Amino acid sequence: MARHDRNAVNRGGGAGRRVRLPVTPLSERSSDGRRSEEENSRDRQQSRKGLFGLARGRHSDEPEYTAKVKWPKRTVDFRSRMSQSFDLGRETGPEGTEKARQTLQPDRNSRPAPSVPPAPEPEKKAAHKISSGETPLSRGHSGAEPEPPSAPKEKEPLLTRTLRVLFTLAILSLALLFYFSWMKQEQDSAVPPMVMPQPYFYEEEQPVRALLLWHEEVLKSPGAGTVQLTYGAQPAAVAANDVVATVLSRGKTQAVRAPARGYFIPAVDGAEGNWDYSSLWLGTGLLPQAPQNTWVEDLAPLGPDRVVGKLVYLPQSPRAVFYLNLTDMLNEGLQRGTILIRRVSKGPKWSARVRVYVKLDEMRAKAAIDMPYFPMDMALSREANFLVCSDEDSGLIVPDTAVVLRNGTYGVFELVGDRLEFRKVTGKPVSGGRFFVSSGLQPGNPVILNAGDAEEKRVRLW
Repeated sequence: MARHDRNAVNRGGGAGRRVRLPVTPLSERSSDGRRSEEENSRDRQQSRKGLFGLARGRHSDEPEYTAKVKWPKRTVDFRSRMSQSFDLGRETGPEGTEKARQTLQPDRNSRPAPSVPPAPEPEKKAAHKISSGETPLSRGHSGAEPEPPSAPKEKEPLLTRTLRVLFTLAILSLALLFYFSWMKQEQDSAVPPMVMPQPYFYEEEQPVRALLLWHEEVLKSPGAGTVQLTYGAQPAAVAANDVVATVLSRGKTQAVRAPARGYFIPAVDGAEGNWDYSSLWLGTGLLPQAPQNTWVEDLAPLGPDRVVGKLVYLPQSPRAVFYLNLTDMLNEGLQRGTILIRRVSKGPKWSARVRVYVKLDEMRAKAAIDMPYFPMDMALSREANFLVCSDEDSGLIVPDTAVVLRNGTYGVFELVGDRLEFRKVTGKPVSGGRFFVSSGLQPGNPVILNAGDAEEKRVRLW
């Protein structure tokens, strides 16, 4: 701001119109450079008077000119100050907080210094930058000029790029090779699927078809006539001299009595007297079919043979002739002279004495035994079906996939400690896809579920 002389206002000389300028603190100073208190007070009153006059629209005697006051623009970058406040806020303690507060809040007591209006050329330059899209914010928070673009890099040779690609592929191939080798080692050392053997009681049951032989006698009427059965057309157990039938002939009745104790059956099959042991035992062919019974009707005339029925004597043990498939346990029973039979599966068992047996080959034999039981329904047919069973044997049961056949010997892979060992076992397949191990395997150790793919090796348990 230019300095003005207060006395120059009152001078009348000179061309043009003189303007009375307001007195400012810098317009006049004393000889020693200091102003008195009186001068300062006078200057303040004149300044207030001029401002109040402008505000109320009043004019003094002397013409005064007003102008628009242009305050200087702030050149503070608030983004930089915010970042500085955040940096100060990171400091621990009250000092960092106070610094951040002072940075965000400007000093209210300080007045902005007067600034000179910018020259037109820089404004045009700034306008040109804004119109082109370049702003201080686009150059960064600090408003610095952007760096000049660097020179383009030279293109890498083809041979170098090819070598880099080949080297990368080689590294990936080695990594995959190491990974698959590690996975194979982990699979080889890992424990394969295993199963724990379960206790089991094994018993063989073999169904057979046998032909029966017993002592019997045919009962006939002394004369022709109409027969009346004492027990009707059904079998009955009778004692000696019991009346089993009454025949009415020419107005007379004649009783038919049982000669002994036994089962009275009012029927015949035609094989009485011809069904003997020699005809059934000789030969190795199939056993003949048993003949069917022909029943006597109650209150019907007798036939020309005058047969009333037959009596099967009691007590007696019928003899049974049959073919048998040999197993180790059944072969032992035949050699011992006794085998176990039962009428139904899982039913009560009886011990039958073996009269004679003959081996037809290594897997088949023909045997004749004394039946340990003789119920009444067995006397109705000369053919019987029953089960030949062996002694119970205790052992372990495993899936049949856990057993492998090597050199004609059964075996399993047993886990002993941290090693898989091949164990020879004895046993036989049973129903349900299982294998019964009678000996060679200790309870408590698991075995490999799929023995066909197993081998003796050390395994990692943990």
